Amino acid sequence: MIRQFAEHQRVWFAFIISALIVGVPVQIGAAQSTGFSLVQTAEYDLGFDCPVTSALDAAGTTLWVLMDNCGRSGYSLHAYHVADGTALAMDDYADALQSLVGTNNYIDPFSTPMGFTPAGDLSIHYTNFDDSSTSTLLIPLASGGEATTETSASYNALLAEYSDYPDFSVYSPNHTRVVAAGETSFHVLDVQTETEIVEIPVEGSTDSAAASFSADGERLEVVHYQSMDSVSDHSATLLIYSLPDGALLKQYSLPSSPVWISPDEAYAAVSLWSNNVGDVNELVVINLETGLTSPAVSLNEDPAPVATCLNNGHDVRDVNFMTSGRFSFPDLHWLTDSSSLIVPLSYNGEGAAGSGSLCIFNYSRLRTYRVEDAG
Repeated sequence: MIRQFAEHQRVWFAFIISALIVGVPVQIGAAQSTGFSLVQTAEYDLGFDCPVTSALDAAGTTLWVLMDNCGRSGYSLHAYHVADGTALAMDDYADALQSLVGTNNYIDPFSTPMGFTPAGDLSIHYTNFDDSSTSTLLIPLASGGEATTETSASYNALLAEYSDYPDFSVYSPNHTRVVAAGETSFHVLDVQTETEIVEIPVEGSTDSAAASFSADGERLEVVHYQSMDSVSDHSATLLIYSLPDGALLKQYSLPSSPVWISPDEAYAAVSLWSNNVGDVNELVVINLETGLTSPAVSLNEDPAPVATCLNNGHDVRDVNFMTSGRFSFPDLHWLTDSSSLIVPLSYNGEGAAGSGSLCIFNYSRLRTYRVEDAG
């Protein structure tokens, strides 16, 4: 079921977090393109905290990033201008973010836990390990007023009615819809009215499938994995369903997943990864019309010796510390014009502690990439 994929991906995420034509599936991934490529256009320093999840505003000009202290303490909220990576002056909402903190609370990066509501407010979903219940922190960026936290018994009962694992349910980008995994179907639900919109059956069971929403929330994207237990075969079939009627629109075969479809449905960004944690951590972009694939871009860097602790300047050249060069990413965003990607990268708190001090080796990044046609 989707839980198996999520559990598998959570193991991977803890270290490296890592369209379309009706009818006959289009085979994608075998052909390499010399006609276009994915080019890094900028990289910005996000400091020593680690991205947990992020959300792009409706205009596509500001990326909001929820961070934690790389698993060591609480949360912080930051906003960055997409154009130049500068931080937006804003309330830190430190008091409101305290509601997310708790030994039993968890923010699942695969559930689209943070999004902008239709009113322009920031919504953050988090779950409780003990009872699998979902709570919501609403930060009124547009409507004003105080931040609120809500846990709805009726809503949690609704999720539990449709899924044995309600905490693995996935939200639309504006948090108005949610998809819950039953044994043999995905159930798309209206969050506000707490009613089912459509049931989408899957072949076999949801054990080997995962579902998410398109950028506008009007499509359901279902990924079927060819071999859940294979250490090398990450290929998948992507099926696109229209909402609210649940009609199958398009189908593709992909070399890997996760996958992010561009808003204009011309491209898919695909994560290439390895079961041997960190060996492969790459992105490719696929032209969904032609099936051609860009050359892979690594999200990692080469390992390097650590000369000084970045957080305090201490000289550690005599200790022979090395950076791993590995980064993880909780999510990826296409810009609204489908020309570029923005990716928050976590260095996962890589460092060393001793004698009461912490030596940090690296820092988190915000990278932008552009899809470029040849010459």
